[in-house]
Amino acid sequence: MRLLVVTTLATAFLVASCSRHRDEETPREAGTTSGVSGGDVRIQTTSSELDLALVGDTISAGLAPRALEKVRQETDTAGVGGSGLGPSIERMVKSTVQSAVSSRASFPVSAVQDVRYENGAIVFEWNERPTRLFEQTKVNGKPFLESFNPADAQRFVDAVRARSRISQ
Repeated sequence: MRLLVVTTLATAFLVASCSRHRDEETPREAGTTSGVSGGDVRIQTTSSELDLALVGDTISAGLAPRALEKVRQETDTAGVGGSGLGPSIERMVKSTVQSAVSSRASFPVSAVQDVRYENGAIVFEWNERPTRLFEQTKVNGKPFLESFNPADAQRFVDAVRARSRISQ
């Protein structure tokens, strides 16, 4: 239940004030890029709770597949019985949670002025109004952008730089 609360709050924070789309891709293990193609990259935090992806011309973040599946199982409405007010509210709340955690924070690659990996963190510089969403999100008390394996983080940075043609 604690994971449900933590992941729901983290995801809600990530999706606040940005565009959203559903993530219906198949689950992948931490550090892998299956399901992505042509320079696309998806990395997961070392705890496998959240991920950061570059797919096409979009950078997105949200619940990692394993965490998303766990939340979906915990909020499955199939086992909710009855037709009274209580069961109706339970189904509504669980459906709302499932919808919220399936959303991802998304930003166009064109919004990135620069990206680099330094001092153990992915650092974004944005073209226009600063996007502090990633910087304000925590994973187990650690800043989101410091929560990746260094090799994965560098691979992600390299892919974004290549996609956006940021000079090396």
